[in-house]
Amino acid sequence: MEITRRSLLKLGAILGIGSALPGCAKETVLKPKEEPLPPRGEETFVSTICGMCPAGCGMRVRKIGESAVGLAGSRDHPVNQGGLCPKGAAALQELYHPDRIRGPLLRQGDRGKGAWQPVSWDEALRLLADKIAKAGFQKRNKSFGAITGSPTQDLGRELLRNLAHEVAGGGVSVLGFPIGDPPFDAYGNMHGNQNVFLDITKSRLLVSFSFDWLGAHPSSVEAQRAYAELRRGFNRPRAHIVQIEPRFSVTAAKADEWIAIRPGTEGFLALALARQFIQNGTYDKDFVTDHTHGFEEFKKSLEVFSLEAASRVTGVSEENIRLLAMKFFSLKPAVAIGPRDTPFNQMAVYALNALLGSIGPGRPFLTGSFGENILGETASPDARNDGNDGFEVILADRVNPLFLEPSKWRPVFEKAPFVATVSSHLTETAQFSDLILPCHTPLEAWHLSRHVSMQGSRIINAARGAVGPLYDTRDAGEIYFSLKTALAGQKMEAEAFPAYVKGRFRELGAPKLLEQDNAETWLSEAKTIGQSLVFSTPSGKFEFGPLLKSLRENPPTQTSRSEDFPLSLYLFAPLAFSRGEGAHLPYLLDIACPQLEEMWATWAELHPDTAQAYGISDGETVWIESHQGKIKVKARVLSRATPWVVSVPVGLGHTAYGRWAKGLGANPLEIASMNRSERVRIALL
Repeated sequence: MEITRRSLLKLGAILGIGSALPGCAKETVLKPKEEPLPPRGEETFVSTICGMCPAGCGMRVRKIGESAVGLAGSRDHPVNQGGLCPKGAAALQELYHPDRIRGPLLRQGDRGKGAWQPVSWDEALRLLADKIAKAGFQKRNKSFGAITGSPTQDLGRELLRNLAHEVAGGGVSVLGFPIGDPPFDAYGNMHGNQNVFLDITKSRLLVSFSFDWLGAHPSSVEAQRAYAELRRGFNRPRAHIVQIEPRFSVTAAKADEWIAIRPGTEGFLALALARQFIQNGTYDKDFVTDHTHGFEEFKKSLEVFSLEAASRVTGVSEENIRLLAMKFFSLKPAVAIGPRDTPFNQMAVYALNALLGSIGPGRPFLTGSFGENILGETASPDARNDGNDGFEVILADRVNPLFLEPSKWRPVFEKAPFVATVSSHLTETAQFSDLILPCHTPLEAWHLSRHVSMQGSRIINAARGAVGPLYDTRDAGEIYFSLKTALAGQKMEAEAFPAYVKGRFRELGAPKLLEQDNAETWLSEAKTIGQSLVFSTPSGKFEFGPLLKSLRENPPTQTSRSEDFPLSLYLFAPLAFSRGEGAHLPYLLDIACPQLEEMWATWAELHPDTAQAYGISDGETVWIESHQGKIKVKARVLSRATPWVVSVPVGLGHTAYGRWAKGLGANPLEIASMNRSERVRIALL
């Protein structure tokens, strides 16, 4: 407000009148009407683990009284070293979300109609235990389906596995997120195990095949720190980064070179490069001779991957392919990375690292073992139970398969007589369930989990929850512990689960967590994993055989552009929606795509030539249609997009998941899968 002579005189008059008022009038006129604030409570700081993504970052929580009011990364944690990504910063919104499930719910009426009856925990657990017992799981048949979305080996997943194996006699499927997962299938097929880790800071040339590792890496804070070291590392040359991807992603924008490629053809390009290495004699002959099996047959299979064929299939010029092959030769160590795409693409890209000799002790790709497996599980991160058509009871653990893989899981859930979901929020899967068991959010939960850092260190995180539960929810581990106890015919004692957790903490050597109420301590033990070149394959060496088998069974060819579906669909995951989660939090919706200023909507990125061919202008609403269905999105016309490619983000388009997510945007996973190139067409609304 501008202060003028007149306003100043008015203010003086008012103050003068106030001073002349009697005491009782002053009390009425001048005293603020607002009630005084209640006592704030004592300010304290508690350390815990973030839990909003698989990274396992340390978090420092500021509390006023018993309420969490502020978050920061823990500086002495070996994973994040003080950093905190946007998903971690949104943990307070996760805790205080108004649509959290506040107690167990039993379905009323038809599935998916949203009619629920609150029940007690005793009733809920007894009901689920009875369903499991009546299905006769003690006979170890395959009527029980446990599916988890927990990407780390945490306390909940450990106890769910114990429940499935020891009581129900079944297995646990882990629903991965191919856009952000490492190439686990390639590791398993070519190494015989998945104990393979990548330290990209050891590379001088980093070539990424459609892996937006700065935007979709499982540990985004580590990825950002690794990028900084590649750019200005001490006592080492500046690394050269090449991003091969259909979309101009965050990583492409920060790379030294971006090479646009047709979606789904990354494996073809990788084998064309392999052919160049072998023809020019620039591969690591010692590593190939000493540590690989099937190389001669692999070499013969590369005849069809000429520069001309690769350029025709991938859209990358012969000159660019030739120059890239020269960079691999001249800049060592060099690595080629990719996401969990199709098995062929995964293995073709990973095979380049064997030819480059980039695998082994002291090299970018580390192999070894965890040593003592204190959390019990070393199985494949996607050990799916394929006999899922006969499930009588499905138990979904903190996962939303009806959003992430609707075409695969919807028929399975529809056939199952009983579905139970453990979740903090009413997701699509929870909405379709018969019973919902609400679990704690990360700030309320106990943390006991195992992680592997980019440098190949085993990290054991152990921490208590930062705050007590706000509602009638339980730790996911406690739910499975109680269920197992009920199935065993035992009575669940109130202190049984805390005693179990304390015992596990003692095994880890973390007694301080149990002795101090406001302990600003947690255990994060980093141990270097034993590195070796001992492969778990029949030959005891790196195997080219699985890649050759894939080549014989599904020869890669250019996907033809049909008249009905002339465009290629490319799916990506913004950091805000990594692992398909986060659309229920308004802070993450606000930062969905800051470079395009896109938020609270699903958009499609189109090249100007593509847009012109269909008469589409920037900002218009369009239909994208595949053989599986169609979705409605906002068109964004960008000169840096790839011609005849439609790039769409994954994460929005929920039919449930709270007030901010429901009905917002569109879900491209309704018309395509995350690890497959899909042909689509586009039209104005």
